[in-house]
Amino acid sequence: MANKINTLIAKELTTRYQGVGNCVIVTYQGISAIDANDLRRDLYAKKMHLEVVKNSLAKLAFKGAGNGGLTELLSGPTAIVAGGDDPVALIKTLVGWRKKVPVLSIKGGLVEGRLVSPSEMEQLSKLPSRQVLYAQIVTLMQSPMTRFAMVVSAPLQKLRDVLDALREKKEKESAS
Repeated sequence: MANKINTLIAKELTTRYQGVGNCVIVTYQGISAIDANDLRRDLYAKKMHLEVVKNSLAKLAFKGAGNGGLTELLSGPTAIVAGGDDPVALIKTLVGWRKKVPVLSIKGGLVEGRLVSPSEMEQLSKLPSRQVLYAQIVTLMQSPMTRFAMVVSAPLQKLRDVLDALREKKEKESAS
């Protein structure tokens, strides 16, 4: 009976993690129940989730989902954090929680389908969010266009200034 249940759970986990490109494996041993609930609540608000799953079932699920590299990280008390569209936001959230709750440690994970070490995740957590990066790219793209428009319009503005000065001079001459 237990094997049938475990098989069903492994199949469910396989389908759940089939299309997941961003997930982090964390160690949660020593975290208080209050902190764990607050962490889950914070993750849920950001459309992410934390699951504690038996390592043997998680290994079967990750192998079945084509993420076999994650099986190396599954030793000891581990939890799987997944979800969200932005992998940097997921990592930043966990790094922020690691500062609040030092017993929470990041073992590694997947970022857009690529296996990433804890040190690489630390570096990723220092990046700006996806929206900020998009804004920076748009600003960089607009900057040359703005400069070009200013360069093109500068001679026209100078010509307008000269014509205005000539017009004023003729008006003064005709008025006197």
